[in-house]
Amino acid sequence: MKKLISIFITFILLIFSTELQELIKLPLLFQHYFEHKAINKDITFATYLFDHYNSIPHTDDDQDRDNQLPFKSVDQKSVLTSPAIPTFNRFVIKSLPTITINRPSTYKEDDIPPAFLGSIWQPPKYLI
Repeated sequence: MKKLISIFITFILLIFSTELQELIKLPLLFQHYFEHKAINKDITFATYLFDHYNSIPHTDDDQDRDNQLPFKSVDQKSVLTSPAIPTFNRFVIKSLPTITINRPSTYKEDDIPPAFLGSIWQPPKYLI
């Protein structure tokens, strides 16, 4: 029973907090297609989708009806947000001043590695 309740709650949260809520509008997509089919008998579903979802503006006089179709408009009222995450995304990026310190380079005899350490970093030799 707990598993069923948790699956149900997860399903509800996924629908209303993501774009899966647009799938609820699928019946409107088909209903609007049949409205266009009644006007133009030769229209196919692929042509209907192309006319309504391409970047070229649709030229019939039902813009309000077209905006009700799935994935046509963003409805921010029904999106659930976490109280831990702020709803605004205003980030100000400031560049920090670069600080350069010019130190004189000093050469010391102690900085020279011993010669025997140089023999460690040799490529492997082929043994015959």
